[in-house]
Amino acid sequence: MWSYILRRAVAIPVMLLILSFVLFLLIYILPGDAAFSIVAGISESRNLDAFREQLGLDRPWYIQYFDWLGGIFRGDLGTSLTPPHDTVGRSIVERLPNTLEIGLITILLSAVVSLPVGIISAVRRNSVLDYLLRTGTILGISVPNFWTATLIILYAVVWFDWNPVQQYVTFPEDPLRNLSIVIFPSAILAYAGAAYTARIVRSAMLEVFYSDHVRTARAKGLRERVVIFRHVFRSALIPVLTVVGLQLGGILGGAVVAEQIFAIPGIGLLTFEALLARDYPTILMTVMIFAGMFMLITLLVDILYTVVDPRIRY
Repeated sequence: MWSYILRRAVAIPVMLLILSFVLFLLIYILPGDAAFSIVAGISESRNLDAFREQLGLDRPWYIQYFDWLGGIFRGDLGTSLTPPHDTVGRSIVERLPNTLEIGLITILLSAVVSLPVGIISAVRRNSVLDYLLRTGTILGISVPNFWTATLIILYAVVWFDWNPVQQYVTFPEDPLRNLSIVIFPSAILAYAGAAYTARIVRSAMLEVFYSDHVRTARAKGLRERVVIFRHVFRSALIPVLTVVGLQLGGILGGAVVAEQIFAIPGIGLLTFEALLARDYPTILMTVMIFAGMFMLITLLVDILYTVVDPRIRY
């Protein structure tokens, strides 16, 4: 077990290194660069070549990449290529808590909704309640997050004369106002995740319902509630953990859209702004953070397999 964790821990930096190289090449071959974005955003004419030289974009691509990579190994995350040229590390430290807050609330909402819905749908299978719950989950999977967010903003303004997009404040500054802002993007991300997880919970439990150990538990006279939670639900947790782990990475990616629509200054919005400006130091670090978190989550899920099912060994 520990040797497996060690191998995975060693593989994560290697995969991130490969990802950074591929991502840098993709950014480099895109038309335009940070210097062009700056010149296009001002009224007076400037020398584009002078801007490229000032930002170091006139050098060959491999020199730019290895300079950035060398700075990473020295603990320097780089400097943004766009005004006001803040350090990338400072921008990430300021915005990362906002994205993590959205992710945490999303996970909690998704778990609170998906697990009961999936269990009830499996226990009351083929009933009217089951069909209603399955319809709601299908809608959650089918409707894109950005469309749901747009409808919430539109109808909140038209019907209630209230705009859910407010000036952002952090949780320590004003907890109630902060929660009133982040609850909307969190609920939108949680709806799609909960819908898919609920369907997986239902399917996984139905596969276990008529297994031998469940029939034995019922024959021993155990209460139905004990049979469902201790024998059926626990046996169905392996596929559920897999889906939840993958969805956590999807939540981080969905934060890019949610933060843009609701004007929340998180890592997702920082990534979006950096993409528009071709700010490669910021793009590389934010994407690497998302990828690193996703890799750690998948490692944690693999470890949890052994907790849920002691028969699993690595």
